[in-house]
Amino acid sequence: MAKLNFTRALGAGLALGIIGALCVFLILNARARTAEQITLNEEARVNRATAVLLPVDGDEPLSLDCRLISDPRIGQNMRFVRATQNGESKGYILTYSTSRGYSNPLILVAGFTPDLKIHRVDIAKSNETPGLGDKVDHEHGNYLDALAGLGLDDANFEVKKFGGDFDYITGATVTSRAVILATRDALEVLNESDFESLPSCRVRR
Repeated sequence: MAKLNFTRALGAGLALGIIGALCVFLILNARARTAEQITLNEEARVNRATAVLLPVDGDEPLSLDCRLISDPRIGQNMRFVRATQNGESKGYILTYSTSRGYSNPLILVAGFTPDLKIHRVDIAKSNETPGLGDKVDHEHGNYLDALAGLGLDDANFEVKKFGGDFDYITGATVTSRAVILATRDALEVLNESDFESLPSCRVRR
């Protein structure tokens, strides 16, 4: 009887072990498939966002090479991404910050052509006063479009109130000026930087 009970217990233990192992396998397999799908979805989202910031042709995906760049003019550990499509350079994306706004930091992201001309500037994060400072972003107007097509030597990156080439939004002079000066700083850093020498990073999804 004792031997029979032992055999039954052993059999039950083995069955539970097999069931447990199978459950672990199924869970890990499901996670792997889910992670793969999440990665694909994230890559698609990144490519859609990047397509707005860079002059992209067709539907071919972009290859993105991410580096970290630090400079007092743009912030620490900012993401600097080089984009190619079918082996052809499509330009760069740089995230940069400034403390010249009302509610800091004001974080921007811009796409630059291979010859370091601005393609598009967006505000990535802003704590500016609703109805005032936030008038600068694309959701509230086309102010940022004035930067498109410009390189470092193509304009005086200052608002007209202080002798520069750029208009400013009434009621949002500080934010307008912060964006213009920060973008000038970003262009300076880009023109001085050696992409290949910078530490690698993962593209933020």
